[in-house]
Amino acid sequence: MKMIRPIMRKEFIHILRDPRTLGITLFLPLFQLLMFGYALSLDINHIRTGVYDRDRTAASRRLVENFASSGYFDIVARPNKTDFTQRLDSGNIKVAVVIPQGFERGLKSDGKAKVQVIVDGSDPSFARVGVGYSSMIISRFSTKAMAESLYRNGIVIREGMPPIAAQARVWYNPELRSVNYIVPGLMALIMMTVTTINISVALVREKERGTLENLIISPIKSWELILGKIIPYVIIAFFEAALITGVGTFWFNVPMNGSLLLLFAGLVIYVAGTLGMGLVISAITESQQVASFGAFMSTFLPAFLLSGFVFPIKSMPVALQLVTYLVPARYFLVVIRGIFLKGVGFSVLWPDILALVVFATLMVAIASIRLRRTLA
Repeated sequence: MKMIRPIMRKEFIHILRDPRTLGITLFLPLFQLLMFGYALSLDINHIRTGVYDRDRTAASRRLVENFASSGYFDIVARPNKTDFTQRLDSGNIKVAVVIPQGFERGLKSDGKAKVQVIVDGSDPSFARVGVGYSSMIISRFSTKAMAESLYRNGIVIREGMPPIAAQARVWYNPELRSVNYIVPGLMALIMMTVTTINISVALVREKERGTLENLIISPIKSWELILGKIIPYVIIAFFEAALITGVGTFWFNVPMNGSLLLLFAGLVIYVAGTLGMGLVISAITESQQVASFGAFMSTFLPAFLLSGFVFPIKSMPVALQLVTYLVPARYFLVVIRGIFLKGVGFSVLWPDILALVVFATLMVAIASIRLRRTLA
């Protein structure tokens, strides 16, 4: 530590005296957490809906009430048929429900009636949810209407008691809150982006300011330089991880079911790999702008798009699924979500932790070789 401690002290002074680095290190993670936590939601509710009720009977009104009371659809317009196209084109409504004349008469005569649901497919997310929710509501209404029709014919069916009753039970996230899925994943995204950008700029700053020559003529070894540069950012990463965990648990009410010790042990391995990656980028670039841009492009975009943070890996093309194995955030996402939501331990998470160990070892080794050549 005799050679490492002065490098650490020097790096802390650089961080405290550089407003840009200090802002990226302390305030950007909290800003990203709050922004993504509130803005990035997979829950789709209150879909703007228009209803054209041509039947205007008690049965048609009950169906419209089922849509309105579900919480998924907001009845914002009751236009005529010619207005539906214009309102869908303008985006004023996303779903249009058309109840034809003779709706109630068809239900009472032979138990059959038709309802038209038009969904704006320009946004696939809204379209899938709109079709699914409307089909569910109409199916429930149909089941109840069928039971009433059979009752009028002298056949009594106990409502809510079909021959086969499915009881669905959701594990790990019973309320299906997307914030429980998003916020833990933000730790992997933020840790990778912030630490890699910070450390990639650190060595390039030495080159630009001409202080790298002082390191070259000093008796310091490459591994000592790496540790001296990395340890301050590991300490800062622990502070940021504690901040994200606290805000996620107490502000967003995300459950923490697993071991904090295992979480921070996995974080140490993950951060060691991301910092090593940042050192590799800094060793092959000559300016802080290029280093920060390269770090951003090689961390944020892969971690956001190819790690399973938002988009399921299984739904990607096979070629991209193979590429995701090179993204360390993929493995840390499994670790952190397993600890937060499932409460699983090392016996379940060891394959992903092992992958992080391999990544960290590889990055630190490459960084050491590159810095040894730079110092030479």
